[in-house]
Amino acid sequence: MANQDRFSAESTTSFTPFWRRLPSFFVYPMQMGSMLRIIGYSMIGGFAMLLGPLFGVLLYAILWIVFLKYAFVVMERTATGRFDEPNGVQDKEVGDAAQVMRQYGLFLILGLLTGLLTYLLGRTGYWVGSIFMNILIPAGIMIIAVNRSLLQALNPAQVLYYIRTIGSPYLALCAFLFSLLSSSQWLQAFLYQHMDSWLAIPVLFFVEFYFVLIIYHMMGYAVYQYHEELGVTAAVGFEEAEAKLSSGKGSDPVLSKLGSLIANGQQDEAIELLRKELRTRWENNELHERYQKLLVAAGRKTEALEHAREFIVKLVNEKRLFQALDLSEQCLKVDPEFQLQDSYQVHDLALAARMNRRSELALNLMRRFDRRYPEHPHIPPVYLLSAQILSEHYRMDKEAMMILEALLAKFPDHALVKEASQYRDALSKAAAIV
Repeated sequence: MANQDRFSAESTTSFTPFWRRLPSFFVYPMQMGSMLRIIGYSMIGGFAMLLGPLFGVLLYAILWIVFLKYAFVVMERTATGRFDEPNGVQDKEVGDAAQVMRQYGLFLILGLLTGLLTYLLGRTGYWVGSIFMNILIPAGIMIIAVNRSLLQALNPAQVLYYIRTIGSPYLALCAFLFSLLSSSQWLQAFLYQHMDSWLAIPVLFFVEFYFVLIIYHMMGYAVYQYHEELGVTAAVGFEEAEAKLSSGKGSDPVLSKLGSLIANGQQDEAIELLRKELRTRWENNELHERYQKLLVAAGRKTEALEHAREFIVKLVNEKRLFQALDLSEQCLKVDPEFQLQDSYQVHDLALAARMNRRSELALNLMRRFDRRYPEHPHIPPVYLLSAQILSEHYRMDKEAMMILEALLAKFPDHALVKEASQYRDALSKAAAIV
């Protein structure tokens, strides 16, 4: 992440997060090399099912090893910022079968642990084990792709480091991956029921291979998005990767020209292009995002903060609160005294931050609100929200009590007095019990 003294060109805030690129993941397997592999392997898989049990199972196992070798190549390339596919079917990056074996080892050990939990706790143990597998396996596969080590993938400290570093988006990633697997299984079941032709078997393999490649590409993208924090060396910087990904949109000539300028290192020209374009296309959030990222990358702190103030107002008005929170957090890390342009949006954003369990951000947004805006009508709700966060998230009940007492003393006729009084009494009773 960016430090507090300057904007960093290599910050996760300067790169489009994986949850905002979902359509591109579904398009990735449609590239020529990947599609030829998927079709070819699907036909081989269909042929394997026509053989006897011994040769069929052997060919099936070999087929999956070969395909997963390719999937790991895709994932490892993506994790370093190379989002194009390996160069065709004959690409030199043939993959490493040992990576596939490490993954199988991870599955086996976690599966045995789930079996043990099921044996000891019955159905409850099965569900607990299944949940843990769905949460731990993505991190384990990422570690295998990055470190080429099964032991590290099984190391709780390493797995927790990946999960903690990525943070709450990791759970979103797990949800997306689980949804992809479920969708693949549902589509296979649907096709199996409605296709009577022998082509059903290759089609089922096609669906499975297609979705698996999406999953590995998505995991690689998540690693790249957080590669600085995870200590992964990238081959491509964020700005270059963003420019290459954006250049494929093509329908907007400004974005195409922008991608060319950035790729050629003409950063100042790219900034000027977006500045002029925003005068007539202020409603275009994509241009705002690109402009903000370019200002960050160029180290133009003052301009970036000023634009961020204007952009946050727009985002909040459009109810894009989480994006506004991300941008606010970025600005506060650069300038702890950063203030929103519209003071009436402070409480709304702080409330959204609390709901998103970003307590520190909520408090930073409300810091010294009463001093900055002495007569502001939102001072009572800001007081109450601050007290709630201090008590519930930081166990700072004394400080919360002081804020509540100030609210009751300064605003005795406010509509929130009753709620504040009840909250203060609850804290007093809790303190007496302790």
